[in-house]
Amino acid sequence: MLRRIACTAALVLAAAPASAQGWINDRFNNAIVNVDSITQRFREQITQEVGRIGRRPAPQPLPTAAELRAVRETNRWWAAQSTQAIGEPGTPIRMSLAFVYDSALINSAQIRVFGDLPAIRETLPREVEGRYTPRIYGEGRAEEINDPTRSPANTRGNARLVQREQAVEFGIRQRTITGGEYTIGQRFWNISSNSTDYQPGQQTRARTFISVVQPLLRDSGAAYTRSLHEVARLDATVAQAEFRRQTESHLLDVARAYWTLHLARAANLQKERAATNVRGLVGQLEGRSQLDADPLLISRAQSALLIREAELLRARASIRNAEARVRGLVNDPRFEQAGAGELIPVDLPLIAHEPLPLQTVLERAVAFRPEVQQLFLQHRAAVLREGQGQIEALPRLDVILEGNYGGAAPNTWEGGEAWRDTRRNTNNPGGLFGLRLEIPLGSDALRAQADRRRLETRQVESQGRATLATIIAEAEITLNEYNVAYRELAARAAVLRATARDYGIEDERWRQGVAGGRGEGAANALERLLSAQDRLTDAEEALTVAQVTFTLSFLALQRVQGTFTAMQQMAMQRVDDAARGPSFVFRRDPSAVSRPTTTTITPGPAR
Repeated sequence: MLRRIACTAALVLAAAPASAQGWINDRFNNAIVNVDSITQRFREQITQEVGRIGRRPAPQPLPTAAELRAVRETNRWWAAQSTQAIGEPGTPIRMSLAFVYDSALINSAQIRVFGDLPAIRETLPREVEGRYTPRIYGEGRAEEINDPTRSPANTRGNARLVQREQAVEFGIRQRTITGGEYTIGQRFWNISSNSTDYQPGQQTRARTFISVVQPLLRDSGAAYTRSLHEVARLDATVAQAEFRRQTESHLLDVARAYWTLHLARAANLQKERAATNVRGLVGQLEGRSQLDADPLLISRAQSALLIREAELLRARASIRNAEARVRGLVNDPRFEQAGAGELIPVDLPLIAHEPLPLQTVLERAVAFRPEVQQLFLQHRAAVLREGQGQIEALPRLDVILEGNYGGAAPNTWEGGEAWRDTRRNTNNPGGLFGLRLEIPLGSDALRAQADRRRLETRQVESQGRATLATIIAEAEITLNEYNVAYRELAARAAVLRATARDYGIEDERWRQGVAGGRGEGAANALERLLSAQDRLTDAEEALTVAQVTFTLSFLALQRVQGTFTAMQQMAMQRVDDAARGPSFVFRRDPSAVSRPTTTTITPGPAR
């Protein structure tokens, strides 16, 4: 039998000698067979490109002792007060950043959307595996023939051929790892005919058979079948990496909202203090209005107070806006329950600097970034799809084999007797051998699909290099921002210390009697005092902005290095819900879970 198959296949291939060589090459030397070498070469190219990076950030000098002292010793009086309630209705909710992270991971609707993607893609491997699940089948038919006879001798003198058949077939089918399909079945059919071909004219026949259809070119081979499974698994893994990337982006948005709320509360305190200082001046001047205070000074002080109060209104609105942003990102129902009051961040911004070279950041990014993981996985999947396209575009050449045993009974509807007769004749098997050939006369849809997949592989490689260039640029920019943000923080701390000294001098001069004076000298003194207050408030707010900016740049640097979730002790988990089905989530190590606190957090040493 094998000799016959080989001879027949040789005759078919000889009919198209110009194309046969290409068919055989695509069948046995395709991208699936060479996927390991192709993907390894691509990885080496990416590694070499990282190693050839010649760009470096401008060297940032280490902080001086004076800068470190300025950051450490600068009076940030608002830090402790920002963790206290400002008197809004309801019970205040004090929350750490870790608690907000955990709450977002549990409650955020957006993160749930992200978690559905890997759960959806997780069905792909099972979908491919389902193609190779054994299937029970059953078929039935009834046929009646009433045709003019070719010869009355064939129909026992009747002018018409009258024949009735009822057939039923059942069995089991399964696809094989080589791309073929085998069937084990049993067929029974009743025949009632006036044809002399049947003796007796009414009988029951049975056939037990095993048939195999094995592709030799298109859709053939164990490597092709395994590649379908591997592509499905790669797509599922890519979805998990995408889920991690999207979750990190969302948590970084949560962190921005958290620190924006801290900034808004600190700015509100700073503007409240500025308004209180001006309010004291107004009271002082109004108290001396009947004695020696200049009306111009009173008017100027009252004008300054109105400006401070208008800024205070905007500062309080900023707090409400920041709280709304946190609620919208986290979706924690505890934030919306009856009696819930203001949201109070209890963490303080970072002030400790960790020097990092660019090469270290890049090495971590290549090793840990989910985008890089996606890049390699998508490239391997594209190479496998290219190989699948090569095999699927081949001509169809299938070999068909069948072995069977037959039996009969001398009357209709005697299936049991026909089956027993089959068993009695197992030493008289029958068989079938055939070939099925299908060759397109031009470029068909499958060939165009193979060409498209080849181009898609090239596109993925180019996209990978573009992704790498983006990651490199992002790493360099983020590292520069991290370094510059700390230097700015130190500079803002020095500015605040100098501005506080200026304000102290102007306030002391004012208290030495200028308040009761008149004329241009008094007006100038008041103007200098109010200007010093403005500069002090601006310096305090600028320092707070610099602290928040530095803190966010540190978090962004973690994300650029791909260590964000690891630093937060978060891990991806698959959870099963009996009602809603599986989903993917991120959860923190139970030992690191942070709960909302009800105590006041006072500023501690730099972290």
